[in-house]
Amino acid sequence: MAREGYINIAIVLGLTVILTTISFFSGGSLYWKIPSMVSGLLLLFTLYFFRDPERDVKTNPKHILSPGDGVIVEITDIEDDFVGDARKITMFLSPLNVHINRVPISGKIAFVNYKYGAFKAAFSEDASEVNEQSVVGIENDLLKVKFAQVAGALARRIINYLREDDEVTQGERYGMIKFGSRMDVVIPRSANILVELKEPVRGGLTVLAKMD
Repeated sequence: MAREGYINIAIVLGLTVILTTISFFSGGSLYWKIPSMVSGLLLLFTLYFFRDPERDVKTNPKHILSPGDGVIVEITDIEDDFVGDARKITMFLSPLNVHINRVPISGKIAFVNYKYGAFKAAFSEDASEVNEQSVVGIENDLLKVKFAQVAGALARRIINYLREDDEVTQGERYGMIKFGSRMDVVIPRSANILVELKEPVRGGLTVLAKMD
């Protein structure tokens, strides 16, 4: 279970216990029974959302791993001020995906920027430009990569534990986005893309691209 969800789980659990207790002592009145059932379902969803499965990450200095679970929705050529000639790979994370985020490559954190913005639907075409997000640049002897946690209409809380000059390992957990979101990964254009549009990916397991 992800530690980031402890408070959410405690709140929903407390609400469920209170409503269930009231429903019991009210003789099973539908007036209290229905809310207690809804609260119970919400508790199950919250427990499911904050799951944090162990993953057998295979580190490889030439591989760029997916930082999260989701579906690839965009692959675009761009010019980036950190990576240079680059491609941006965007994935959409539904509320049913695992939302723990993982570092795509090993290296040193060059910067961590938090950009305040809108909360448009995560699948909107311009969400990467206008939505609130946390952007990280990482580099090693082989390449530079930039990756971003992008908030959505439901995802209003971005958690990022990385700090500038941190030394991190590929596949290491670094944060999460609560309740639906998207992620952008900006990689060198020279890297060979190994995923396609609409392909499902898994954080720390799926290789998005590899360097020659």
